[in-house]
Amino acid sequence: MPVHFLFIHVNLLAPLNSPDTIPISEATILAHLKNHGFSGQILGDFADGPLKPGVLAKVIQTTQPLAIGFTAYQENMEQIRLWARFAKKLSPAIKIIIGGPQVTFMPAEALRHMPEVDFLCRGEGEDVMLALAQALDEGSGTARLPGLCFLQGDDVIETGPASGAIDLDTYASPYLMDLVDLTCKDRAVMLTSRGCSYDCAFCYTPRASRRRVRFYSPERIIDEMKYLKSKGIRAFWFADTNFSFSRKRLVTLVEAIIREVPGISFWCQTRYDLVNREVLSLLRRAGADNMAYGLESANPEVLERINKPIDLERLSEVIRLTHEAGINVELFSMFGLPGETFHQALGTLAFVKKNRVAIDGNSISQQAHLFFGTPMNDDASAYGIRPFRRTRPAYLSVCRDYETDTMSADEIRRMSLIWRLNRNDFAEDVGAGKNLFHRAAFITQDCRALTDRSEATCLLARIYIALEEYGAAVDCMNLLSKDFPEDPAVQELLAGPFLCFKVSPDTSRAGFKVIYDCQGSVDGSVVPATCGRFQEAILGQDMLLPEFEKHLEGMGPGKFTRFEITFPAGYGQKDLAGKVVMFRVQVHLTMEPMIVDHYENLGDETLRNVYELEDAGALRQHNINLYYKVLRGGAFGGPTTDMTGSLMLINLYLKLGFVDLATAVTGKLPQNPISLTHAAHVFCVNGQPQKALELLDRAGKNGPRERLIRAQALFDLNRLEDSEATLKAPKLPNNIQLADLRVQLAAKLALPIETYLEREEALLDAKTQAML
Repeated sequence: MPVHFLFIHVNLLAPLNSPDTIPISEATILAHLKNHGFSGQILGDFADGPLKPGVLAKVIQTTQPLAIGFTAYQENMEQIRLWARFAKKLSPAIKIIIGGPQVTFMPAEALRHMPEVDFLCRGEGEDVMLALAQALDEGSGTARLPGLCFLQGDDVIETGPASGAIDLDTYASPYLMDLVDLTCKDRAVMLTSRGCSYDCAFCYTPRASRRRVRFYSPERIIDEMKYLKSKGIRAFWFADTNFSFSRKRLVTLVEAIIREVPGISFWCQTRYDLVNREVLSLLRRAGADNMAYGLESANPEVLERINKPIDLERLSEVIRLTHEAGINVELFSMFGLPGETFHQALGTLAFVKKNRVAIDGNSISQQAHLFFGTPMNDDASAYGIRPFRRTRPAYLSVCRDYETDTMSADEIRRMSLIWRLNRNDFAEDVGAGKNLFHRAAFITQDCRALTDRSEATCLLARIYIALEEYGAAVDCMNLLSKDFPEDPAVQELLAGPFLCFKVSPDTSRAGFKVIYDCQGSVDGSVVPATCGRFQEAILGQDMLLPEFEKHLEGMGPGKFTRFEITFPAGYGQKDLAGKVVMFRVQVHLTMEPMIVDHYENLGDETLRNVYELEDAGALRQHNINLYYKVLRGGAFGGPTTDMTGSLMLINLYLKLGFVDLATAVTGKLPQNPISLTHAAHVFCVNGQPQKALELLDRAGKNGPRERLIRAQALFDLNRLEDSEATLKAPKLPNNIQLADLRVQLAAKLALPIETYLEREEALLDAKTQAML
């Protein structure tokens, strides 16, 4: 039986349907290993598809892998340690190897800080892992294998650099070997080259690749695309840093795509100075629908500091040409860059907006990260960067824990909030009535940092209108009228009109909002995609299939009906396209439209609704906005007797910024330690740590849960020493939340590294025990 190798692809930031969850690096290594007689497999650990401990345990038991490999990034290091620790609990002899961007220039001292890791892979994984696999299989030494770092007793062994293949076709294709699970995927990640020849101060790739750019042949790329298309993939993500680095090669590849892989679309990134009108036209013909360019900053002096000079006028021209070619544009940018002021960082946001680039996807800016191997990390002071005084293990870089000579920590954080506020999906959610409490909390819990941003108050006013908090909406709009009278977005909002709805006893008709339950079945079997509780739709606004809407018209509150409709042949969900579906529908409420011409009239009492709906559990699960309106209506009538409902109302009030209302509901709770502790927790997690401390004092209890909430509240108030003291004797039982807080305190208090590592071990122990 061939010697088995296991890889675990960890990405807790991406959903299963994202191409980010395709383990292209691990799969390429596995393909190389399989071509040389080894066996192996890849497991995934993702945001909405977490790896189950039992699955890993079974794989280890049945395949007895010689080693487990991980691709490491700053954000997944702790999860990698957890899985490595878990694996070694099950099989102590198993070897753990980590490689990837975080590891290439990671200090060797990191191995002393993560004892469950045996090897750091310093070079390209294919050749290093093959040599290591052969050595482990034969039981021979590893000291002469290039590209490794490991401990031998107390000594660090660095075996020297490893060179990758010049011809990337040397490495077998994981796609053509069918090693990549494409379940849930409609887009595949592709690499047509490796490396970068430029010298940007924030990037590690040029140093890691020795400023060489190497290529896969166009023939290999076309073969992979044709194979993937045969598997149902019609969209591709070319992840190369410089897709158009070689003009001649690009033309050859793109013409081959047009000729041999028609009917596909793709995303790619490149420098703006490597494309022109003709290249863009060719790319569009091949299927390019998204092009990403590196902006970084819209300030020439800042760009000079990071060694990335850009002709901003030329970039604007390229953006225009790209749009004219029918290709969407994304712009990579950062803030907190060397020499950048807060005003200059705002200028980058203004540049993106001026060039009509949507703020979504890669156009959502982020704070510059200091990664191992980048010039900005290796000599931070030379770039005016001041890392915070923190205790951190050697396997983590400074990353975002810094301020600069020209931007304070508060300004950097404020810039992050402003970018997030301007994301397209923020306004889209508010417009669609989705995630309203989450969006409101983002604004209300950072209102001081956003007080001079009109877009924050505009969005909050729209949220209040959607939730029928008309008085609060009027307050917002009065503020906007006073502070931002010339802002076009403010003028548009204040001009109205405003569409509201009033609960009605009448039957529904065009313009009415209908709240209903539905369930659809095909050939007697229920189809989950057709089922919903407390759904909302406005008739006559193309929210529903016309045939479905026709049957809702004329229905009154409390009425049931059954009907059949045929879904269009081209319907987006394949299991419904062209199918005859039998629906059962119950209408809960019909609501008549009310047009309010002037925002001052939103305070009219006639707009207030009283919702009488049952099944609080279903409401809470399926329509949180409506659940809130029902809860709030109960609160107007007097104290609710349902503890869950009361705590939920407090929670939602706090997210909306209604601290006084939340406090009033808290006063109606039973004034006992259990109720007050629950309320303290709700206040704490909603950005009200001082109020949480007051409630804990009133509760008068000092058990483990109360002390943990108190410690967290003190931590949030930056009373770090008090938080640390709260978690000391008498000893508290170790649990994940407590252990995690202790690690954070060790970092922020800059406690000795030994203390940090001891606490990190306790956290990993708590997590591993939960897994076991």
